[in-house]
Amino acid sequence: MARFRDGDTGSGVHASRRQTITRVLAGVATESLIAEYVDPWTDERVCRSWTALGGAADNRYTLDLVPALRRSTTPKLLVWGEDDLHETVEYAERFAAEMPRTTLVRIPHADHIPTENAPDRTGRALAGFFAP
Repeated sequence: MARFRDGDTGSGVHASRRQTITRVLAGVATESLIAEYVDPWTDERVCRSWTALGGAADNRYTLDLVPALRRSTTPKLLVWGEDDLHETVEYAERFAAEMPRTTLVRIPHADHIPTENAPDRTGRALAGFFAP
């Protein structure tokens, strides 16, 4: 995100998103699927909004939620691609270890969007969690 904070909201953002989506959808990436994912970034307004959001991101907002999450008795499910290079599985492991009633389902051979890389395994994890 740092490289986009200087105002590149056009072709650089679109090219970056295309490259990332192509990588995270490896094995299932068809040209039409990639095009569907990157289509929003063809709109200059979307690019500006996305880069502004990323540029303003501050981990304090997330950290402010930690005390409430630690007190929460609500069951939580993390479905995580083991091959995620953006948010490595170690983040999920730490969350699951520190937050009560958290179940972590690691999806082998899945990246940042496990619903695309492993829809069957992801679906089974969700169905098992929500089943009565």
